[in-house]
Amino acid sequence: MLPVIAELKPWADPEVVSIGRLPMHVPLTRWDTLDEARSSTTSPWSMSLDGRWQFRRFAHPDLVPASAVAAKEPSGRWGTSAVPGNWTLDGVGDVPHYTNVAMPFDGPPPRLPDEIPTGVYRRTFRRPASWKRHQVVLHIGGAESVHAVYVNGSFVGYGTDSRLPSEYDITPHLVAGTNTVAVVVMRYSAQSYVEDQDQWWMAGLHRSVYLEARATVHLADVVAKPVWTDEGASLSLDVRVASHDVTTAVPDGWQVRARLETLDSAHLVVRWDDRSDTAPIPSEQTPYFFAGNCVSLRGAVPRVRPWSAETPQRYRVLVELIRPDGSTAEVVSQLVGFRSVEVRDRALLVNGKRVMIRGVNRHDHHPERGKAVTPDDMRADLAAMKRHNINAVRCAHYPNDHRFLDLCDELGLYAVDEANIESHAYNTSLCHDSRYRGTWIARGSRMVERDRNHPSVILWSLGNESGYGSHHEALAAWIRHADPSRPLHYEGAIFHEGWATGGRNVTDIVCPMYSPIWAVEMYGRRGDGDRPLIMCEYNHAMGNSNGSLADYWRAFENTPGLQGGFIWEWKDHGIRQSLRQSPEWRYAYGGQFGDSPNDGNFVADGLMASDLVPHPAMREVAWVHRPARISLAPRSRGLIVRNADSFRDLGWLVATWTLRHNGVIASRGRLKVPKVAAGSSVEIPFPTGITVLEEGETHLSFAWRTRHDELWAAAGHLVSWDEVELRPAGATRRASNTSVGRVAGKVSHKPRVLDLIDSPEPTLWRAPTDNDGFKLMTQHHGGGKALARWMEQGAHRGLPAEATHRYVEEELADGGLLASHTFHLPESLADPARLGVSFTLPEEFTHVRWFGRGPHENYPDRRSSTLTGVWGGAPDELPYLVPQDFGLRMDCRWFELVAPSEGIALRVIPEVPRLVHCSASWHTDADLFAARDQSELIRRDFLTVHVDAATRGLGTGSCGPDVLPQYQIAAGRYRLRYRLSVRVLSS
Repeated sequence: MLPVIAELKPWADPEVVSIGRLPMHVPLTRWDTLDEARSSTTSPWSMSLDGRWQFRRFAHPDLVPASAVAAKEPSGRWGTSAVPGNWTLDGVGDVPHYTNVAMPFDGPPPRLPDEIPTGVYRRTFRRPASWKRHQVVLHIGGAESVHAVYVNGSFVGYGTDSRLPSEYDITPHLVAGTNTVAVVVMRYSAQSYVEDQDQWWMAGLHRSVYLEARATVHLADVVAKPVWTDEGASLSLDVRVASHDVTTAVPDGWQVRARLETLDSAHLVVRWDDRSDTAPIPSEQTPYFFAGNCVSLRGAVPRVRPWSAETPQRYRVLVELIRPDGSTAEVVSQLVGFRSVEVRDRALLVNGKRVMIRGVNRHDHHPERGKAVTPDDMRADLAAMKRHNINAVRCAHYPNDHRFLDLCDELGLYAVDEANIESHAYNTSLCHDSRYRGTWIARGSRMVERDRNHPSVILWSLGNESGYGSHHEALAAWIRHADPSRPLHYEGAIFHEGWATGGRNVTDIVCPMYSPIWAVEMYGRRGDGDRPLIMCEYNHAMGNSNGSLADYWRAFENTPGLQGGFIWEWKDHGIRQSLRQSPEWRYAYGGQFGDSPNDGNFVADGLMASDLVPHPAMREVAWVHRPARISLAPRSRGLIVRNADSFRDLGWLVATWTLRHNGVIASRGRLKVPKVAAGSSVEIPFPTGITVLEEGETHLSFAWRTRHDELWAAAGHLVSWDEVELRPAGATRRASNTSVGRVAGKVSHKPRVLDLIDSPEPTLWRAPTDNDGFKLMTQHHGGGKALARWMEQGAHRGLPAEATHRYVEEELADGGLLASHTFHLPESLADPARLGVSFTLPEEFTHVRWFGRGPHENYPDRRSSTLTGVWGGAPDELPYLVPQDFGLRMDCRWFELVAPSEGIALRVIPEVPRLVHCSASWHTDADLFAARDQSELIRRDFLTVHVDAATRGLGTGSCGPDVLPQYQIAAGRYRLRYRLSVRVLSS
């Protein structure tokens, strides 16, 4: 049995938050000199334990023998496991388990399952000779769910909260020579009930483990409070000094010295209140007033620039611990930013300015390492966010590795730091359960104590979907006292108590989830309450989704009191899984590991694919978030240039223009723009050289690219774009005959259209998107309802009997075809997926071209980011984890399927309506509907082409509002008339 704790069973007791764990503090690395602290070279006082550890799984903590954690090498079959890592990905019998709301085992709290998979990690280390007189601390970055620590067979401590570090003093247990550390990790515990987030349940040591040496007298914590206001900047430092010899206080004569400098090591003047950058450490214990060995330094800073997500200006604070003889004992460094955050006048203000939150929610996830994400993974996520004009990230739903916030500070993103508290399956009960009170306070307070020096953190969040109760009130009161510099955020309070005044004690933000646009607009227009509304989750990005994103942003930017929100979510959580059949692997979702209960592919709801490839909707995200905007001036006398940023002018961007006649580029040039200050607009004339043809249509587009290299993108990266219509589309359509690929040889004769295709088939069906309804979770009560309706109507089998369709075709003298369809859609069939026709083409047709919206996939409620032009390429490949409809192009003046090897192209030219919506795919709708994942998808040897008179929008109905009425297809009479013609490619 496990020494000491076998009888206590702390993993089963929700009131045991920790045993023997050291106090939380801001991340500190210790150096001997100022130069070492500046250079950030490897510290001699830290030792990484990351790598391969010995590992063995047991079915229950009660079954772990004492020999498994003893100093002596244990017997039995031991393997290895990576640290950081998840043993659930190691093939040892436990698998990843995905649930959204339900717990992976039966309750009620704190009941645990009969089997609690338990992993024992072991490794050895040698204490460096220079550490002999130092306190040695073991740092465990994160362990899911709870853990116990043994050194040389002796019990050291126990910790909870899988998303925050735990530290233990292991000094008394060390021996000369080789030492053995064992960490016992229990996959489930009583604490699992407050870690019931919408993500994979994993297990293991998923963040870094290292050792740290601390001198007898050392710096224990450094709380930096850099503040920026219009009146000036100030810096406050609260430094705690400790002695690891608890029998004695810090001796007399020790001091703390502080220095502020740029990242280039240039010294900055601070006008310290006591006219000195050095302060003695108090050692006398005055009754009632002794606050410990703490030093406070405060002063004004005359010349610094503020930190914001747009201008992430950071500075270095160096804190020296000075011995009585005047020598430096140790140095720690903190990178800080001067800024202020407050809620005032119904607005969230950063540095006194109202900022729009262009945010996303993000989970820790890697498709091969699970929850073990590296700093490179974090940087890749955040750089991709910046490249798509995302300026804020909600750490959903737990504190991230502190290095993630370091990167937010560096790259410039506002962060909502969220406590690791979610009791979703028991949403409204545990927040009143006294057994969990300590859990609430410990998780929220320790998060604040670790992360409060980060300028990127602008809101503290009390957790997610955990009801609203006395525990929230207690935690909020603690945070407000400990760190009054940041507002609070908690959605559960306004959900249960109302938006206008609900939950004021625990949230300064009205932060709803998935509310419809009309509801948030009503809050703003009626003047409800005095708090800003920032949606903590909206526009659920599951599969082919993110409909009405531009509609949300029209409301956010034009309604008082609204300040944006956080899209759910950043990335799919697919896990790379080996298969026996071809293809050899797939990205798996809930249930595909045999995990039950599960919520299927609800875990694949990201803007990015699991491997960080952007989904098509990311173009819409970047566009609605764009900082530079251009529109026509009134009466088209010029252009209005608007800067939507809050702090910087547009000088960091270079603007160009492109003129297209009938979709083809006619001319382009550099756009001359005067300085446009943040939040302002200027009117400029049209660029010289702009001409408008008397026939056809003319569009003028604008692109803004980075002038210089940025930390997150190279110079020339596209940041913003817009298009204005100078001459609307008319009856005349002209098209470029540019060849696609190489022509194999001369075409002896031009084939008839009817030699290439059968008669087009009418259809109201599409392979349903996740928003249409859950094809994989038929028992799920949530999600869109359209799929069930369409299935009941039989739309997946063909045109329903209630719909009438008349088709007339006429073969033309040149072998072309004039096709005319008349549909009557009764009220009983209103709101179908599409209204159009489909046909197939041989596999030689390998390319597509069109004159319409592009270049990326677009749908009726996700097309604001498109430009009008002639575009082309290979047919789209499925970009979504679960097969569904994809690849539509809207408002096509013509659409062309090209067979380069045959030297021909089949062109669709609509007549009624004037613009049609088209797609081409190597998969049929039936194949897409039948396939549960990409490994089951059939790639046909023919191309399926859709031509629609009308197409349903996407909405966000998988978790949020369905398609808005204006993007649905109403009942009535519809005509679809078009020509099909074969064109010979020019050589």
